[in-house]
Amino acid sequence: MPSSASRLRVLVPEEFGYFDALPDLLHDHGFDVVRAGVDDRERLNALLPDVDIIVSLPRFGVTREMIERAPRLRAVNSMVIGTDTLDVEALTEAGIIVGNGAIPENYLGMAEAAVMLIVAQIKDMRRKEQAMRAGTFRPAEMRAHLVRGKTIGIIGMGRIGRGVVARLQGWEVQIVAYDPYLPDGTSISGVEMVGLDDLLRRSDVVTIHTPMTKETRSLLGAAELALMQPTAFLLNTARGGIVDEQALADALNEGRLAGAAVDVFTEEPAPPDNPLWSVDPERIILTGHNIGHGLEQRPAFLEAALQNILREAEGELPLYVVNPEAEPRWRERLARLAQP
Repeated sequence: MPSSASRLRVLVPEEFGYFDALPDLLHDHGFDVVRAGVDDRERLNALLPDVDIIVSLPRFGVTREMIERAPRLRAVNSMVIGTDTLDVEALTEAGIIVGNGAIPENYLGMAEAAVMLIVAQIKDMRRKEQAMRAGTFRPAEMRAHLVRGKTIGIIGMGRIGRGVVARLQGWEVQIVAYDPYLPDGTSISGVEMVGLDDLLRRSDVVTIHTPMTKETRSLLGAAELALMQPTAFLLNTARGGIVDEQALADALNEGRLAGAAVDVFTEEPAPPDNPLWSVDPERIILTGHNIGHGLEQRPAFLEAALQNILREAEGELPLYVVNPEAEPRWRERLARLAQP
């Protein structure tokens, strides 16, 4: 048990889903745990002045306004890898460290799922299944292809993107990738680094693995999708706002793209008026932001969050740190907080 845990108050969401074991784990380690609902702003504002650590979920983010209301705040921890609902810039400016759940079980699960979807699309799995269920046994027209010889375009070469590359070894495919955040001259074995437009024009399958940032929001709109081949497939398992959903639905409905697989949406859960519901189910695979999830993830996420918080309580960087550049300011903030 960290010696300082009994002095620290941790704020967690009221609705915590399958992470609900974390509050009890934190309590057992001596932390004072308080909870607030996503939409209960009155309670949240009342708690923030006395909160030392916040645990977030995609629907329970942290804004600059919240930071200003929390003078004792030393750390924010995302239960998952994604931090797009956290104002990381404001947290870094304030000297608040950010941890996340960048566990191998998560990013490797997503890489496995991406390869599964690549193969499912090229092999025309949805149409073959629909034909079976409709009683025709097989589709009237063969549209499936070999994966061998195809060009796979990967947008974003972080942990997930590189995991996709590793898992495509032996498939005899050409891999092209786009990632403007990589240092100039970066070389990745088996991968040709190209510009975004070149990737879209050349790829038989485009799979997105970039975080949501100011630069990637609406990265693929109607103009970008128009660059893709009509026989190509688009996979988005990253974040919904990266792709213009109406433009994607139009391209699919008009036959300008062969198919898509979408696991993430601009609004989640996807509402009935989401344009992707209008697409023929034979052309699109829709899943609810869980395509890479497996039973191994839950305990790993919980352990990562617990270890992040235990380390932060002792003034150590979290196990998985999002903004290491904040460490000098964080040390200064901790020193100020330690003063009587």
